[in-house]
Amino acid sequence: MGLAARQDGANMISHPVEGALIALQRRALGACDTYQLDRIDRALDELLRNPSDESTPAEYRVRSAMGHAYETLERRRAIAPYTAPEAADAEHGVVDQGYPVVEFFEWLRREPGISPAYRTVLQALAQGEDAESLAAQQGQPVPRMRERISRARNRARRLWAASVLSE
Repeated sequence: MGLAARQDGANMISHPVEGALIALQRRALGACDTYQLDRIDRALDELLRNPSDESTPAEYRVRSAMGHAYETLERRRAIAPYTAPEAADAEHGVVDQGYPVVEFFEWLRREPGISPAYRTVLQALAQGEDAESLAAQQGQPVPRMRERISRARNRARRLWAASVLSE
């Protein structure tokens, strides 16, 4: 029957909500950490609280639900910060060291101002690749790959600074 089937005999899932649910489920399949999965799970819960709403397009629903999920997880961190079992003697409220990396990967994945070619290069660099290995993979001379890396980094720095200043 699909997602548009009757829910509890009364409510139906609207097309915008259905589209947002499908987009988030696809995103969950590509997620590679528990933080991102928690965030997607919260966003899915929010969408399902009002399944018949047709007032907002799917892409805006996804963005809004993910933003609200982020806020919820941040409040949860403030209430009960995570501490590793071996760090029982450490000061409470320590920031998870992997958190900024996850947020950067998420920003890089969804930033519309970065071209797919630059996004691929930046993601590979963030995962430990270097100019030589990228040049070999793409069959390009190393100086040309270094130039592409430089341009991609420059573009990302400008967009990052603009997004940080706008918040």
